[in-house]
This record gives sequence, C-alpha cells and structure tokens, in this order.
Amino acid sequence: MHERGGPEVLRYQDVPDPTPVAGEVLVRVRAATVNHTDLFHRSGRFFIQKELPHVLGMDLAGEIAALGPDVTGWAVGDRVVATFEDLGRKRDGAYAELATVPVSELRRIPNGLDFNTAASVGLAFTTAWVALRQRARIGACVDGLRGERVVVTAAASGVGTAAVQIAAWLDARVVALVGDDESDLGRRKAELLKGLGADAVLRADDPELVAKAHAALGGEATLVVEHVAGASLQRSLDVLGPYGRIVCIGTLGGDVGPVNVMDMIMKNATVLGSFGAVPPGDFERILGLFAMGVFEPVIDRVMPLAQAREAHELVEARQTVGKVLLVP
Repeated sequence: MHERGGPEVLRYQDVPDPTPVAGEVLVRVRAATVNHTDLFHRSGRFFIQKELPHVLGMDLAGEIAALGPDVTGWAVGDRVVATFEDLGRKRDGAYAELATVPVSELRRIPNGLDFNTAASVGLAFTTAWVALRQRARIGACVDGLRGERVVVTAAASGVGTAAVQIAAWLDARVVALVGDDESDLGRRKAELLKGLGADAVLRADDPELVAKAHAALGGEATLVVEHVAGASLQRSLDVLGPYGRIVCIGTLGGDVGPVNVMDMIMKNATVLGSFGAVPPGDFERILGLFAMGVFEPVIDRVMPLAQAREAHELVEARQTVGKVLLVP
C-alpha cells in the first residue's frame, strides 16, 4: 500500500527482496492471514508506525530461507510461524513471498500441522488466549456444576471462534452471538460454532437476548468476551450477572460504547481491556494443542496473495467465518 484508504489501495507488485540483519531470519511465506487489524492499518484507523509504502500482514507461516548474521539454533528449511505486534505495523509484514522476522519471535511448527493451520492460529488465537487466560483468568468453578458461563460476541470471527474453543475446553458453558441467523451464512455460522463447543448460538440484536442467553447458560453470564463494543457493550452488561467480568478485545462496532454505569455499580461488574503479546511458552502450548487435535483451525477460505484486495472486501463485509488466508 502506498496510501491509506479502502481495499483499492492494495497493490500486487514486485518489491526488492528483504535482507535479514543480525538476529533475524528470512522466511519464505507459505501462508498469511487477513485480520481486522490489517483493515484498520490499511484504512488509517490504526496508524502504521513506518513510512509508506508498506506491506501489511501480522501472521505468517513458512520456512526459513536464509539466516541473518550471528543467528544460531535455526537452520534453512526449518518450518516456522510468527505473529507479533510489530509485524505489519512497525515493519513490513506477511503479505509477501519473503519476510524478515527476529528470531525472538519465531516458533517452530509442530509435526502434523500444515502451514495454513499454523498461520490461522496466530493473532486470532493468541488474542483470545491472552484475554481469557491472562486478563479474565477464566477457569474458576462458579456454581459447583460446570464452571464459568461465557458469552462471546462476534463469535464467528477468527478471534470469536478461538474464544469459543478456549472457553469450551475449560469446561465453560458458552453462548455465541452472531449478527445474523436467517441466511445461509447465518446457518453455517451456527452449525460451525456449535461444533466448536457453543451450547447455543443467538442473534446479538435479539430483543429477548438476555432471557435466551440465561436459559442456555443455566444462569447469568459470569464472563462476556466483547469483540464489538459500541452498542454491544451495554448488551454485554445486560447479560452479565453479579460480580461478572467483561473483557474487551476489539471494537468492530465502534471505539465508544455508551453504558449504564449504575448497572455496573449494582452488579459489581468489572470491565477489562486486553492487549498484549502471548508469552512464548503459551504460544508453543497452543500450537501443541492444535497438533493434538484439541483445537481446530477455522479457515473460511484460502486465496492467492494476488487477491488480497478481494480478501479485504470479504472480511470487511463480514461474509466470512473464521480466518481468510493468503498464499503467495
């Protein structure tokens, strides 16, 4: 991209091959993901912290093509995955055939995982993991029966499908919220989310959302994973029970969300923000759980890198379920 704007600013063109410096490797990219963060970087909602032109992309999987100076412990041909805040933001990212990556950010792809699956873990799964495990500290037994009662907003997104899987794995009851339920896409979302562990899939703007969510959960929610914000924040508070938590991980519906503060006070509610890198050991554990089949990749489609513009249009129109991958 040479300028900020809509999907039309993305150009498929040749650029010079990057060269790894000390402490870096050159990765031949085999798969990259399209994240909502990429859309925000492209549009200018989030600012890229480098000069244009710029290569987007915060997740990649591939193999090492060359080692930078003084790099040890890695070899050409090693299969690797990387996702970190600077990639595609402070430095050129993954929408390319080749990308440089600091060795400190590399993780080995376990045997049995292909490049597409490894790439799909990336930003989506680590974002959900940090929010649920580190910030919300999910897992405590709440009612002596089945643990937490969790509501996940924008549940069919990459982060949402990850949050549903993590919560279900930790023995929570899970209600997944989606934006539509009558279309073929809506039915596909519901079927997928139930297969990932959701006890119920509800429309986010259902007038009877609170009653239906409580019925499916067997009580009031103890935790809401808020990926939409805007008007969704008050709905999340409405389904929350006393001493519940809302962990905010995204603002797909807008950065500012009006909320009834008296509701928060009377419920002793906690609203948490979640932003930060996943600990290296946790990322490796997540990859291992994928290799064991505990978690499933949710990949809507795989598209050629040349179709990055079309991929952005699909994600922006919310016509996808899970991740869209770009393959050079």
